[in-house]
Amino acid sequence: MAVTSYGRMGDGKCDGLLFGNGVIYQVYSPDKLSQARLVAKIDEDLGGAVEYWGNHLKKWIFVYNSRRGLPPEVPRALLGKRKEYASIQIEHLDNEALWQMACGLSAQERAELLGVPPVEMTGEGQRDGATGGNVGALQGSCWMLVHDVLSPIDVQSARAALGAVHAFGEPLIVRTELGALPWAAEARWQEGLLRQAVARLRNAVPRLAVFSLAPIPLAIHLGFILSDRIAVDCFQFDRDRQSWSWAEDACACDDDELTLSGVPAGGVGDEVDVVVRVSLSARVRPADTRVVVPGAKCEVDLACREPSVHWLRRRDQLTNLGRQLRGVLAALENAFPNCRGIHLFYAGPTGGAVVVGQQVNPRMNPPVHLYQYDRNGTPRHQYALTLGGA
Repeated sequence: MAVTSYGRMGDGKCDGLLFGNGVIYQVYSPDKLSQARLVAKIDEDLGGAVEYWGNHLKKWIFVYNSRRGLPPEVPRALLGKRKEYASIQIEHLDNEALWQMACGLSAQERAELLGVPPVEMTGEGQRDGATGGNVGALQGSCWMLVHDVLSPIDVQSARAALGAVHAFGEPLIVRTELGALPWAAEARWQEGLLRQAVARLRNAVPRLAVFSLAPIPLAIHLGFILSDRIAVDCFQFDRDRQSWSWAEDACACDDDELTLSGVPAGGVGDEVDVVVRVSLSARVRPADTRVVVPGAKCEVDLACREPSVHWLRRRDQLTNLGRQLRGVLAALENAFPNCRGIHLFYAGPTGGAVVVGQQVNPRMNPPVHLYQYDRNGTPRHQYALTLGGA
């Protein structure tokens, strides 16, 4: 449990708390170490923690970052505190102990905590003619994001879909406990993990390769968090070929073309709700959405000619989908400046869902409400979560 200062209450002399075990971590990491200040810090913080937490405090761990060791007065002070507080375990964590903890983490955990490792440390891009071990080698690299909520994704199969593009570091695995939490709580967990990862990789790796097998609301939410400010390549699993690679012989046909209807031409100043139906793998029926959002002022349909689970076969179809939906959102913003919310009903591949989420800008668009389809449910479209808004 993270603990922070709160007004006049402070932080209870606690930088980190293992609540169930009564373990408190107190961190001291100055740029320059002073023996007198360090001894005073131990005395003040331990005494304050005992006073604040009382019998709940079972173990107190002092964490410090002195690379060259501690002045002798400090371990002496810690020994004295063990005698003074005999009922409390008093321990310390130094640089070496923290390093050993980091070494014990899995590659996935290290990537989440410390960011992407340098090319020469990945085991793939070593100093040879292929990469040269230079920062310039990153320009041909990408970081893999594996979003396997519904079914485990074979990372090696996903990596093969990259072809000549270098997979940089370990992939980031984004996997929520589907069904264990409400939709909004799962989205918050996913957002926390993604925002930290994106902040670390933004200036390190030029592209992100996304492989998703997830419920549509979470896939759209994934794209929303990534936004269109990051270069993202989305892939789609082909169940017939059992492959994430794009089919080399896939050609454009009339069924690929997207048609748009219902986009308003004029502006309406009233506060309204708008429905947007995206029909790619199956037809989103107006009758099903009107049960959920009756009396919507505007209903927009973006669809291919013959919706099918085989609609997505080429990468450029995703580019077109993103461009079309971005145009729809811009038109709605112009037509309904006081729009209360957009109700998005999406029937399509997960790769497309990620791209759809990328087009939603919380500073430009009203809240976008997402729904999960259940053929046997009543209604068939169940509200899941909202992008943007309060």
